[in-house]
Amino acid sequence: MGLFSLLLKIRTELECTQAEMVEKLSLHHKVFVNLDLITYSRWERGVSMPSTLRIIHLLSFAHYDVMKYLVKLDLKLSKTKINQMTRIEAHAYDQQALIQSALYPIPNASFQHYSGTQSLTDMSKLQKICDSSRRFFKLDHLDVQQRCERLITLQEKHSLHMLTCEGKDECLYAHAMLSVHNLYEREELWGEFRDFYNSPRKVTAGGDKVILFHSMMRFNFQWWEYICLYLLKVLCLEPEIKEIFFIVRDKNTEQIYVNFGFNVEAEVESEHKNAFEGIRKLISINRDNLFSHHGLIAWLKAHTDLMTRLRLVSSA
Repeated sequence: MGLFSLLLKIRTELECTQAEMVEKLSLHHKVFVNLDLITYSRWERGVSMPSTLRIIHLLSFAHYDVMKYLVKLDLKLSKTKINQMTRIEAHAYDQQALIQSALYPIPNASFQHYSGTQSLTDMSKLQKICDSSRRFFKLDHLDVQQRCERLITLQEKHSLHMLTCEGKDECLYAHAMLSVHNLYEREELWGEFRDFYNSPRKVTAGGDKVILFHSMMRFNFQWWEYICLYLLKVLCLEPEIKEIFFIVRDKNTEQIYVNFGFNVEAEVESEHKNAFEGIRKLISINRDNLFSHHGLIAWLKAHTDLMTRLRLVSSA
């Protein structure tokens, strides 16, 4: 689908002129502040193309499914930046052999996501998740029962997204958590991120937000793909999330993400010494910087079938 066709479609639905469209976009987001009628007209005629960041905000403005249209649109993407995302993907794939040597591959694994009205409430699974998380995060201000109940409440308030990999008889083999926080809480993350979950937090976050993402027991490449795609889906649905934080384990991984555009914010050495542990780094990237990266958009386009199969986008 051509971008010019999409622009015309949106403007037709809004029943406005090009000048009115420019005004509406200028009021919608700061990325359109300097937009003028000549530039917009060139976009609609296919003479030039807006940045990927502007396209994303345009889709949000029109209340379109951002991920769905990003993969449908015919965009001109930088090969250099595509290569940077390819290096991240290749590094994740190379780790698979090492991980599977300790955690054997699970046949017919199913990936599930929980939040809002579809929350994970199985106390045995929640307890396993808490026990696993304690290997890195300090979790001593609540007992396990209280923490499990807290996880359910946070999910119901859309402040927590939980992902699981489940095998036969719903056995839990891996989990990931995407925790949404108020923007001002990022200073606590920078200070001592191992203690971050040990501090009381508000059940709901309002205004501008940040998201902390971490995965435990990663065992295969498709699990990595799934949690990355789900994170991007959440970011597309919640434009109030302005910054993304997550944790990397080794220097090679750190450098690959830094080359992509991430910043290293803090580090801590794990208390558990084994082949998978070491100095962990907290890294972050601004939402707009992430979505303006052509490598990310190209990667999404290459995973259209997987997103449909995992029900992260509709097939229509």
